[in-house]
Amino acid sequence: MGLGMFCAVVAGMMISLQTVLNARMSHAFGAWATTTLVFLVGLLGSLLALLFFRGGTLSAVREVEPLYLFGGLVGVGVVFCVMRGIQLLGPSIAISVVLISQLSFALCVDVFGWFGLPQVDLSLGQIAGLAVMLTGIFVLKRYQVVDEAEQAEDVKAIS
Repeated sequence: MGLGMFCAVVAGMMISLQTVLNARMSHAFGAWATTTLVFLVGLLGSLLALLFFRGGTLSAVREVEPLYLFGGLVGVGVVFCVMRGIQLLGPSIAISVVLISQLSFALCVDVFGWFGLPQVDLSLGQIAGLAVMLTGIFVLKRYQVVDEAEQAEDVKAIS
């Protein structure tokens, strides 16, 4: 469990870092060009890791259910939408909304047993946890100090 928690914490930090870097890069390249570049660099990094660590084999692709192969396309949507969300909402609000959306969908996957996963009973505590997170977004947004002129300039630059 310790290693899983460590990996999850590092993933959260890396996701936040990546999305902010992507949002800043898109000022120079545009949203779709940035998304393309992110995936090209990611492909190179993944290929190097595959060769270096020998973490599986691509020949097993025939054994994967075809629906699961669309994960890469979903990734394109993730990178693009999070990048635009950060540009339009700012990192803290955008990532907060992403996390609640991600947690809500993951809870649905658990409760309904989608994708062949075991079903988990929905509890009042889980619903309360989501409600607390939603409240957190309102608190973050309510007390966020933004320079209106700078924000307008940023939105103009990405439009």
